[in-house]
Amino acid sequence: MSSWYSRTTTADDFLSAARAHPEKVLIASDFDGTLSEIVPDPEESRLIDAAAVALGDLGGLVGQIAIITGRAADTVRRLGELDQRRGLDNLIVLGQYGVERWDAATGESTPATVPEKILALRRPLDDLLDAPQFAGVHIEDKGRALGIHTRRTADPGRTYDLLLPHLQQLAAEYGVVLEPGRSVLELRASSSTKADALGALIRETGATAVAMCGDDLGDVAAFRLLDDLAGDGLVTCRVLAASDEQPGLVGGADVIADGPAGVASWLQGLADALKAGARQP
Repeated sequence: MSSWYSRTTTADDFLSAARAHPEKVLIASDFDGTLSEIVPDPEESRLIDAAAVALGDLGGLVGQIAIITGRAADTVRRLGELDQRRGLDNLIVLGQYGVERWDAATGESTPATVPEKILALRRPLDDLLDAPQFAGVHIEDKGRALGIHTRRTADPGRTYDLLLPHLQQLAAEYGVVLEPGRSVLELRASSSTKADALGALIRETGATAVAMCGDDLGDVAAFRLLDDLAGDGLVTCRVLAASDEQPGLVGGADVIADGPAGVASWLQGLADALKAGARQP
């Protein structure tokens, strides 16, 4: 059984456009849950081998590949071992929803900073999580943001629901953005979205065929942007790494993949098709 399927005809249209002008193609993807499996400890997240191979193949075939993530750019660079991967010379990592950037072609990266709002949040957040009902909740320090994870608790869903109103109050008090995700609630200083990051990259590259791969609520804005841009001189494709945690996202995608392995399979299929097209006289 295939690890992905097309929900709309857009995937075929995207492939045709990519074959016609591969140099005008932008392939963008989230990291956690899309190119890597969701794991209890965020520091254990790794780029799956099949995704690394597929991205490496695509890197030599299309105009631009990118990772757009809520993580710090340097964190994804490190966890994904991106400096050591084959074929990623044209990779751009946009971290913290586009606030940070690492460019493999130049080696340039955005300096890591911690906003005052995030520094001020640490004590009240630590005090909140000392409560017995939040046992097992852990904080991921992203520099410009704080990820509050419930996956290690006895009941992640219930703990998430208990935390939500408290974090909404903290977000309002300290003037930060609360971003919900799969067993994680993130407090961040920037209001930038993945749609902002993707839109800027489309303008920068001049891409005419754009695919975005994602798995979580933070990717919805990017999917909606592609929906808005589709048909306006741009061919788009939205690839969802489907999960039981976010079943409501299926209706906003063109390709439904069975988790990161399914996304890797779709990416590899695209690379193989472009290779075959390049060999044709």
